[in-house]
Amino acid sequence: MDSNFLQGKNLKTAIQKTAFQKPRRWVLTSFAILALCGALVSTSGCTNLIRTLVVLTHDPNVKPEYDIVKKRVALVTTVDGVSTKDASALVMSTDFKTLIKKELKKKVVFVDQEEVDRAFNDQPLEAKNFAEIGSQTGADCVIFVDIKDLKLKRDKTLYQGSCQCAVKVYEPDAGKSSVYQEECTEAQFRGHYLSLLARRASRLFYKWDPNEDYALDAAAAAL
Repeated sequence: MDSNFLQGKNLKTAIQKTAFQKPRRWVLTSFAILALCGALVSTSGCTNLIRTLVVLTHDPNVKPEYDIVKKRVALVTTVDGVSTKDASALVMSTDFKTLIKKELKKKVVFVDQEEVDRAFNDQPLEAKNFAEIGSQTGADCVIFVDIKDLKLKRDKTLYQGSCQCAVKVYEPDAGKSSVYQEECTEAQFRGHYLSLLARRASRLFYKWDPNEDYALDAAAAAL
């Protein structure tokens, strides 16, 4: 190394040169990336590239309504008030847990179902205390899936499923009232259905975007 760089102004100049070398290289690299992006924009793969960048910077998935990550969960599923002895309730419970475990991996723990069923059966038939079930089983929360009027046929030859379903969450320290619930009442469904019917009928008389049906499907799923 030149000994002049270790003296006076030369040392200061050397430091300044060293300090500015990396930023300049970074600026040149940035220009190169922008140039590359400009080239890609002119190709047919531009849309896919933009979509990929959007996904990387923004999660398009809908966030959960109630977070059960790292919680101990007791699941109660009933069909017309019956839990342990109903085959449909058993299938619903099994599939529900399978889907949750698939999506959340080991981030959630379900209380043993036999233990939950015993706690459920210990409660009075007409006055179930789900918060107490949570306390009895050591759960952080109790998810209650309540199915009523389950029908699997429209007539003798046509299979068409229908039911009323409400999902509620109870916490041991929150008392008897649910801390979260999701259900669609008849009045809500009637309003949504008639609004949808009016939209479908009225668009016979004006220009409309066929992609809006996707938004309508999303709105229906949100009920």
